[in-house]
Amino acid sequence: MAIINYKTTVNISQHTMYLKMSGILPDAMQDRHIRVQAVFTQRGTQRRFPMEVELDREVGRDEMHDVFLATAKIRLPYVFRVPPKHDVTLTYSLWYGAEEHMLEDQPFPVNREQFSVRDREKRKSRFRYGLYTVCLPFLLLKNYYACGKNMEEAKKKVNAIVYRGSGYSYSPRQKNTDYFAETYQKEVLRNPEVNGRQVLFLSERLPEEGGNLMKLRDVFRKDPDIEVEEFIHIKTVDQLKKKELAECARKCARAKVIILEDFYPQLHSIRERNETRIVQLWHACGAFKTFGHTRADKKGAAPQSSMNHRSYDMVPVSSSAICNIYAEAFAVNPANVLPLGVPRTDDLFLSEERKERKKAVLYGKYPEMKGRRVVLFAPTFRGDGNRDAYYPEEAFDVNRIMEKMPEDVFLIIRHHPFVHQKTNVEGRFRKRVADLTGKDHINDLMLISDLMITDYSSSIFEAAILGLPMLFYAFDEEEYIGSRDFYFGYRSFVPGPVTADQESLETETLKMLSGENSCREETLEIFKKDYLDAIDGQSTKRVAEYIKNTYLTAK
Repeated sequence: MAIINYKTTVNISQHTMYLKMSGILPDAMQDRHIRVQAVFTQRGTQRRFPMEVELDREVGRDEMHDVFLATAKIRLPYVFRVPPKHDVTLTYSLWYGAEEHMLEDQPFPVNREQFSVRDREKRKSRFRYGLYTVCLPFLLLKNYYACGKNMEEAKKKVNAIVYRGSGYSYSPRQKNTDYFAETYQKEVLRNPEVNGRQVLFLSERLPEEGGNLMKLRDVFRKDPDIEVEEFIHIKTVDQLKKKELAECARKCARAKVIILEDFYPQLHSIRERNETRIVQLWHACGAFKTFGHTRADKKGAAPQSSMNHRSYDMVPVSSSAICNIYAEAFAVNPANVLPLGVPRTDDLFLSEERKERKKAVLYGKYPEMKGRRVVLFAPTFRGDGNRDAYYPEEAFDVNRIMEKMPEDVFLIIRHHPFVHQKTNVEGRFRKRVADLTGKDHINDLMLISDLMITDYSSSIFEAAILGLPMLFYAFDEEEYIGSRDFYFGYRSFVPGPVTADQESLETETLKMLSGENSCREETLEIFKKDYLDAIDGQSTKRVAEYIKNTYLTAK
């Protein structure tokens, strides 16, 4: 392990910790993307908290050195989901690439009482709610100017003030979430025991064929020892009717295991039964863009006090190297994150015969692709989520690109499922372009592709498993890093060339289709070793067996 010279300062004021850590990076870490975590430990439980890192150059006696400064403002009452009963110590973890270095030589003791002070639960008061309603125009006007004349932000701020002060909300989302939580508690009192054999699949979007949720559901449906329930609605919590919310709450209260593959907001408004276990399969493979509590307090993200994600008892991931990253993002104990694999990747390990059958099915649906070189364009979305997701069409001018491509090149467009915009394709190119967003599974489309163009999409992990050459189109790299950021240095992480404008994108696409600038085999192997070491075609079996043997009662 490289020796890291560092020093730290810790200040605690009114249950808020101000951390500062600085040091000189050893030679092995020079010019690398550095991440630092504050690691709070109480007996067998940890919470890993991200710190903001700045790098600079410093002139030493003989040479230049990279120095780092890591800072964090941590509200201690929200570090652990449950206030600690044992002594707490603070240490640090420093990352460069997929390598982690624990800096445990100076554990700092923190009084456990600092963690246990919570905001007092506000009782509902119709009287105070009425007062706020009378004063609503004044509150909106005041916060309209305080928010830079942004009425949407002002409404959110006022609603938060009213909810905090009265226990009531103007927001349909909050009203329905509260109704769900209240109904859940009633169901728990009405049914003192869970069904030890029942598994509930929960989602607010339709599961993809071959996705994590459906792979596991198919296995459990065939198991006579397991009872499968589901509540799958393509509605967000604010759109659900009270009857639907009550049904969801009832099923949650009776299930022994609740299985998700994405964020399910109302579930985190409850204190689930001690007997219930929540499994988060997550929809993505690997760790690429920052998410969850890694982004706490940033624009569009939840505050440190949010209870989102914290209730997961088990999270299967694609590699042992990223367990502590998922623990940070979900604010769970690293022991709850297990390198069991990702079920959706199993179909990438099909026999050649089955792959050929899948290809034949696709060619049957899209005969114009057969015999052509296929380029798969699969970017991620811009925006904050499924409500406002989009991709800037002007950044990827389909018609201009197809003008530069030979006649034997076919383009598949596969946007993120959140994106619903239509692609404007000129008539002369319609036989060589297909927008398959929301149709065939992207893993299947990779089987018939010769090149994938993407940006910051987690589909790169599946492409790496298949050995599919990748080209990265990062026209807004700096902007994206500023708003979203990555767990690793973008250009040193991605296994393929990076372009920043459409002209260079066209040039590199032609080169790669002709066999030039392909991703080297050794680069892909290193990438897979670091981020996909638990992926072998048996993920569904391992995850299903773990859930059944660890959480469920035999018939």
